[in-house]
Order: sequence, then structure tokens, then C-alpha cells
Amino acid sequence: MSIKSFFLFIFALSVTQFGQSVFVPPENEIYSFLERMSLSGFISYHDEVKPLSRVTISRLLEKILPHSEKLNQVEKGQFSWFVQEFKNEMKSDRLEKERFFLYEHTDSLFTFRFSPIVKYTLGSVKNEAIRKRSWGINAYSLYGSAFSMQMNFTDNGEYGKSVDKNKNFTSETGRAMIAAPNGIEYSDVRGALTLDWGWGNASVQKDYVKWGHGEFGQLILSSKAPSFPMIRLELKPTDWLRFYYVHGWLNSLFVDSIGYYYRSSSIYQSDRQKFVKKYFVANFLSFTPVDWLDVSLGNSLVYKGDLRAEMFIPFMFFKYLDRDTGHGSVEDGNGALFSDFSVKYFTNYHLYASFFLDVTEIRNILKNDWHNTWLGMTFGVKRIDALIPNLDITVEYTRINPWVYEHKDSTTTYKHLDYTLGHWIGQNADQMRIQFDYRFLPQLSAKAWIEKLRKGGLDNISLAYKTDIAEPFLYGLRRNETNIGLEVSYEYIHDLFGKVYYQYSNVTDEDKTRTPAWELGANHSFGVSVQYGI
Repeated sequence: MSIKSFFLFIFALSVTQFGQSVFVPPENEIYSFLERMSLSGFISYHDEVKPLSRVTISRLLEKILPHSEKLNQVEKGQFSWFVQEFKNEMKSDRLEKERFFLYEHTDSLFTFRFSPIVKYTLGSVKNEAIRKRSWGINAYSLYGSAFSMQMNFTDNGEYGKSVDKNKNFTSETGRAMIAAPNGIEYSDVRGALTLDWGWGNASVQKDYVKWGHGEFGQLILSSKAPSFPMIRLELKPTDWLRFYYVHGWLNSLFVDSIGYYYRSSSIYQSDRQKFVKKYFVANFLSFTPVDWLDVSLGNSLVYKGDLRAEMFIPFMFFKYLDRDTGHGSVEDGNGALFSDFSVKYFTNYHLYASFFLDVTEIRNILKNDWHNTWLGMTFGVKRIDALIPNLDITVEYTRINPWVYEHKDSTTTYKHLDYTLGHWIGQNADQMRIQFDYRFLPQLSAKAWIEKLRKGGLDNISLAYKTDIAEPFLYGLRRNETNIGLEVSYEYIHDLFGKVYYQYSNVTDEDKTRTPAWELGANHSFGVSVQYGI
């Protein structure tokens, strides 16, 4: 095929009626609405992976249309709200006007939309004032019916004596921060270039991807670590089969001494460091054998050094590839297996479970010897319209046994910038949380929760490989935390939120170096925030 023919082929693809994949952030409220509609029996919604594209979401909203009269008043208001948001992608003649964008250009071939992002929070933590601010832009464009581009950028600052600089014991995304007067500052840059062909899409992204179920953290892939660049592939050839693949470039934070040099100039002098190259590859196969059951299986490998060609074969069994290169070699990686289950058999109930198997030896398990099995697990149940309409209750428990996400080679841990790719509580820890979500009006909601967290220590990783005696769960110096909180949120217009929050926490830690002093003991935190854009 000549170069000219190739570009003619690409242009033909771009004007074919496919659907562009502009991805909607996982924190958008559309996902909880779709889950409610699924549990009510109106649609079949598979939520093992987020984010979804705007086109995928619009197709789900279209399937709700025939059932719209069966929704309660609050749900009808939400539905109309989301129809306004996704009207441009929907094949519907409903009367709702499309939502407002600060700038929008649309013609027969090209669409461009732009919105600002502004957020400001005033609060108090342990009687110390804190202030948070963010500003940035969110933009996306569509070319033809196959190509899409998107970019989301924010510059952020947090100021005050009680600012959480490390974000080690919170579900908030970890950051590569710089010091600022009385606080910290950091940026968040995300983007994607995507080709969509209807039953699948491929993209180059720097974004957050969530794999597996978990309302309060995901074992497999979460948004705890900062976003990283990746190649992402999604295939959905039938209604009952879905396949996902990512290959990402991580930061090991491990200095490669060969690449180190000292820079001296008339302007400044500094050390210039080069980190050991680190990569992440994984795939995830989801299938629906019956309408009420989703089963997902996958595996991953964190490896270092040179890029390896076999890692770009999406359907590969990555965990066992190192047996071809030789264990103990410089290319020996860190593999894992994982699975996820979602059950929606009972009306209004969602039961789910997720498992992350970092290390195992089947022969030992058959002998009832679990010392070399590193396992994490999440179990949850959600009940919608519990006791009264529009009240949802979620109960979730996560336990992550010692050593999970770690590795004998510190350059190939299951981490990016030293934040786990999986559940934010990390190894040798557990979390129990009960949350009540109630929606007063279509755009007015509240949530209240109680949470218990326990975390043990982390000994030298060599002990995990040199002894036949397993460390007991929660071994070492113990950290205990109790949280009770309330948050009320109101969305005045699309993407314009006002929030107020309060949380009581009580933290004890036997390791005096692990938890900042201001976090210890009984603590009351509260605040108010105004935000435009996501």
C-alpha cells in the first residue's frame, strides 16, 4: 500500500459512522446513575472498567428512554439532566436543550469544546485553617466519526499547617509535589488521542483507569497513583464479551547511576538524574455468561529496562513471560493475576468481589501452605432504595495481606512514583466502610459514612523470600483509624458544584515516624468548596 493510499484509507475511516471515544472521568455522577438504572432492571450496564466514552454512555441513556415514565421524580430529573449533557451524542429527539459550554464549534466534520476548571476550598483541620485552589482547562475535539482528542489540565495548590503533603493514608491521588510557602503545589495533566471503530477503540493516553469493583478503592487499577502515559485498547465484539489492554510507562524513582551527571553552568549547578526505566502491561477479559453475572479475569507484569516486543501483544499471558527470559535475569519482572465478579441477580442489589493474587505456588496451596501466597480481596454489597426511595447503602470490606504490591526488586514494585497502582490502603492492611447515599433532589445529594482502617508494618522484603514462615496479618507496628463523615453536594448548572463536608477522625500509630503529628488523635475537619469543571 502506498503512502497516498494509506492516508486515503485513514480518511475513509474518519468519515465512517463510528463513534468517537471522548472519555468521561470516573468521578462523574453519571456512573452511579447508570448503576441505579442497571439495578432497577432498566438497562444492562457492565461497570468493571472506567472511564467510559461519551458515546457509550449516550447509548445507555437511549436504552433508558422507553422506561423513563417508570422512574421516580428524582430519577426523572437526573435523567433529563444527563440527556442535556450527552444530547449531542444521543440519537434522540427529546426536547431538552444541550448543556452550555463556554466555547463550542460544531460543523459537519469537526467539533471542538472548551471549558475552564476552577475550584476553591476553605476548611479547617485540627483547628488549623487550610486553603486549596485549582485552575485549568478541559477541552476535547472530534474529527469525523472516528478520531477524538481530549486534554485536561489543572494547576493546584494546598496551603496551611495541616496540609497532607504525602497523601499516604487517603484515597486522594498521590502527587509529585513541589514545596510552596506554607504548603504544596502540583499539576495534573491528562490527555488522549483515540481512534474508534464502533466495536472497539485504541488510544494513546495519559489518564486514570480503574479496573475492578470497589466503591472506596480498587485492588487492580485505581486512581491512587498519578496518571501515567499508556497505550490502551478496548474491544467489545459482542454484548457478552469485553477485552481491555494497557501498556504504560511508569516512574521507578530509582536512580540509574549510569545516567547520572552533574550539570554546571553560569546560571545554576545541579545534579541531573536518570531513573531506571519501568513499564506496566496488563489485560482484562470480561464476559457475561448470564444477564445478571459479569466475570473478569486478567494478569499483569511490571518490568524494567528495555521495551520488550512481546509486551505489545495484547492477548499475551504476561505473568509467565519471564520464564522465557529466565528468573533472576535483569529482565525478571513482577507479575500478578486478578479476577473480578459482579452479581445483579436480586432487584436493587449489587454484590461484587475482586481479588488480586500477587504471588502464589499452587503446589503449596494444595498442601494447605499459604506462606508464599500474597492475596488481596474486596467484598461489597450495595442496596438501592433501601428503607426509602433514593437512599442507597453500601457495605464494603477490603483486606490486603502482607507483601502485596511489593517485590524483591525495588524497581519493579506495583507502583508509580511510589504510589500503588492498586488499592490505596496498600499491603498488610484492611478497610471496613459503610456509606449512606441519599438524593433529595435531582442535583442535591448527601452521603454519610463510617470507616475503620487498620495497617501493620512492612519488614525488609527479603524476609518474604527467605523464610517458610508467613508473617501474620497486621504484623508489626499498628496504625488504627476511625472516620465518621458527612458531605452535601449541589450541582447548580452542569459542572458547577457547591459542597460542604465534615469528618471526625481518630488515629493512633505505634510507628512514630509514619503518621504526621497533626493527624494523630481525635480530629475534626470541615470545609466548603465551590468548583466548576471536572
